[in-house]
Amino acid sequence: MQVWLNGRILPAHEATLSPFDRGFVFGDGVYELVRFFNGVGVGIDAHVARLERSLALTRIAGFDAHTVPGLCRDLLAANDLRDGAVYLQVTRGVQLPRAHMPTPGLVPTVFAYASACGSIEELATLQPGTAITRPDPRWSRCEIKTTSLLGNILALLDAQDARADEVLLTRNGLVGEGAYSNVFAVLDGTLVTTPVDDDPPILHGVTRWQLLEESTRAGIPTAVRPIGVDDLASASEVFIAASRRLVTPILSVDGRRIGTGAIGPVTQRAFALLAQRIRRECGLPPG
Repeated sequence: MQVWLNGRILPAHEATLSPFDRGFVFGDGVYELVRFFNGVGVGIDAHVARLERSLALTRIAGFDAHTVPGLCRDLLAANDLRDGAVYLQVTRGVQLPRAHMPTPGLVPTVFAYASACGSIEELATLQPGTAITRPDPRWSRCEIKTTSLLGNILALLDAQDARADEVLLTRNGLVGEGAYSNVFAVLDGTLVTTPVDDDPPILHGVTRWQLLEESTRAGIPTAVRPIGVDDLASASEVFIAASRRLVTPILSVDGRRIGTGAIGPVTQRAFALLAQRIRRECGLPPG
């Protein structure tokens, strides 16, 4: 595997990071993951904008987010990949001795790698999953895509214990987002997802935005509004959305069946619309 580290592509076994990097010591960094089909990054402009926002909010300077598309193309080519995912993270840089207060003028550490993922054809058959709910233990700045994911991981350990695939994180009786995804529910025939700027706060998901845009354009009743934990009991469908797997139908939450316990028609249609959008964007023939 060839990886990107501070402007160079090199074999993964030759890539070394300082133990004094603030990303390692403090989790002081941000990241993005971009899904590629046929060598084209899905929603890559939105990913660049989100990374730029994360860098600005964390005041990590010295890396231009607009270089990401070229970086990704070079990394995919170096690994001979067309269908894959590129993970990229930017930390504040190396600081010695360790100190909570960042030293002005630190040079950010930029690391990225590409991994093979299935083609759009391989994702055509939706793979269902299950979820549990848990109180959201994280901080309130979820719009920052931070590498500090311990709260998400602790929640996913609970899911692992429950043999579930995802955790729907809740605050004050409301569903926010999953530990690694955005949440959609079909309530009284309307496809509903939670707002990004309300409480509980959630990440500005690129796949979430694309699904909303395509569903609205196709005439599916959609709404952006809070989803109560109690709403899950009456939801006819629930699914999660993320860049890597795109859409995962959730057939049960906390052991309770959602709707008929099968993949619902709104989920299927929303995913089909998203898949067609990806095909157009990536220069692939219609499915």
